[in-house]
Amino acid sequence: MSAAPQHHFPNTEPPERLLTIAEVESRVGFKSSSIYLKIQQKKFPPPVKVGTASRWTESSIQKWILDYIQGGGWHA
Repeated sequence: MSAAPQHHFPNTEPPERLLTIAEVESRVGFKSSSIYLKIQQKKFPPPVKVGTASRWTESSIQKWILDYIQGGGWHA
């Protein structure tokens, strides 16, 4: 008796993007100095280090924007 065929579906989720500080500034409307201050205050998602460069996951920035709009702020 043969086994039923297995179906493998490709991952339909878009890949996670890593944003530069310029892209983050553009999305949130704050300059880098304000962003880094908010990171120190634990009110903004910290960057991911890629070598010596700082990058932010697109999903963390989208979540921060939604939390900010709803008045909840960033929760680490």
